[in-house]
Amino acid sequence: MPAQDPKTVIRGWVEAWNAQDLAAAEELLAAEFVRHDANLPDVVGPQAERQYIADTLIAFPDLHFEIEQLIAESDLVAARYLVQGTHRGEFFGIPGTGLPVTIQAVESYRLARGKLAEQWVVMDALGLLQQLGAVPGPG
Repeated sequence: MPAQDPKTVIRGWVEAWNAQDLAAAEELLAAEFVRHDANLPDVVGPQAERQYIADTLIAFPDLHFEIEQLIAESDLVAARYLVQGTHRGEFFGIPGTGLPVTIQAVESYRLARGKLAEQWVVMDALGLLQQLGAVPGPG
């Protein structure tokens, strides 16, 4: 069976997040998976990423990713997302506020054997914290 198209793998990753299907998300991760995030320490391994997803979904139970752009070349994929959700549970020490949030994120991925081996995340963390009232907004 031929390897899946890299864009199809990323679309499946986004679908798993949006469906809150942790098993499907973990199935898409290579054993050597590492998530590099500009705002957080690395997440190493499929089970650690599954826990990260679970914690994020507790904080934002209606979290939804919309793919705005998806580019692939060989085993590398880049995606630009619009991310929306409602802050219902604790998120990095910030108690749930009930506030809706909308942020932009750019993620790039390296695939190995049709699975996610590495992920690099750059998101508008300042905008998120401003929307949650944790830091002052502009003006």
